[in-house]
Amino acid sequence: MFNIDDLSIIYPENLWLEFSALEQEKIWYKTVINRFKNIDNYHGGFVNFVCLNAFVKWLEDEPDLQEKFYIPPLSQDLHFNRWEFVNGIELTFNQNRIVLIPSEQGDISEFRIPQEWVDIPDWAANYYLAVQLNIEENWQRIWGFISYEQVNQKAKYDSIDRTYCLNNRDLTADINIMWVAQELCMLEKPQVKPLPSLSEAKAQEIIKQLSKPTVYSPRLDINFTEWGAILASDEYRQILYNRRIQNLQNQQLMDPTGKVVQKLNLWFENVFNEGWQSVDDFLSLTNTTAFQFRSDSVLNEVCVKGAKLIDLGMQLENTSVVLLIGLSPQIDNKVGIRVQLYPAFGENYLPASIKLTLVSKSGKSLQYVESRSYDNYIQLKRFKLPLGKFFSIQVGFKDINIKENFVLESFAYSEI
Repeated sequence: MFNIDDLSIIYPENLWLEFSALEQEKIWYKTVINRFKNIDNYHGGFVNFVCLNAFVKWLEDEPDLQEKFYIPPLSQDLHFNRWEFVNGIELTFNQNRIVLIPSEQGDISEFRIPQEWVDIPDWAANYYLAVQLNIEENWQRIWGFISYEQVNQKAKYDSIDRTYCLNNRDLTADINIMWVAQELCMLEKPQVKPLPSLSEAKAQEIIKQLSKPTVYSPRLDINFTEWGAILASDEYRQILYNRRIQNLQNQQLMDPTGKVVQKLNLWFENVFNEGWQSVDDFLSLTNTTAFQFRSDSVLNEVCVKGAKLIDLGMQLENTSVVLLIGLSPQIDNKVGIRVQLYPAFGENYLPASIKLTLVSKSGKSLQYVESRSYDNYIQLKRFKLPLGKFFSIQVGFKDINIKENFVLESFAYSEI
């Protein structure tokens, strides 16, 4: 394994930038999880933001370059409502347009540019910069650049994912050459074939079609000319972005039996339903102090806790228990989940032989724990799930099985 100092010696022509794990966490918790709505670009937005943040910090140490750059403030939605749909970062240097294309691929034999950055007239750039990120090792590498004219001459178009593909030999490795070239002459705006205009009715029809929440970007769902026309319009792009958010919040998921599936991402917005409540609201409404989870050191580390009263029926003389789930987002695009079961209404112990089970979408038991006499609570081993994963938690006693279904979509607007 080489560290960044070794790599910068081996490849001195590339620009090597470092960032800290703390910076990553700040980006993940305070910004990224509040902005992105589809699972595909949830992590993609994070990668773009880390890339941009590292580049801006580097510019702070390069005052001669910094004063010639214009980067839209991150408080604006320009970056975010683009990253929701497509990968890439637009910058302006000496009135020339530059686009950074970040990737976590270890293999840099190929550079892929999304079609939007080439064939939308107002998005096309004078230069495209290839950026390799290593999130685990906290560095990024700008390993080459290529001009718009060279993209048109040398790139091969991949219709499957709508990207322009270039061999790494087609790129210039030393970006200092680009800075010097732009100092010497002002480049003309790339000449791109105009996209057909859309009528208002057609635009609204497309937006309605693409507004359905999905775990992926809708960029491949319609032909490029219509997609490009929607994305090129700041107004239409923002409407589409907002509609997808709204529909995501309103959409109610059902399992095959018709039971509601809890969308755990909404818990971060303090939105609970189907008997679930935040732990604080639950304790307040039930007026009980029997729950240990208010002071549980493990659960105090999680961001969100939801609780539900589970009625076990007549076989346990109408005994109820409390099912608690704690969520903690991780920077690896997963969420840590803690599941516990407690006695309710002043009881000190759970009834013996109650089983708590983690069940997969296919119905397979992944892990379980069973209560013994004098158990104050039982819990499953902490597990992590990626966004978009369905799972169930089952509380069982003899022939009684009560199942709660969950899915973790992209997070909503939460401040965590």
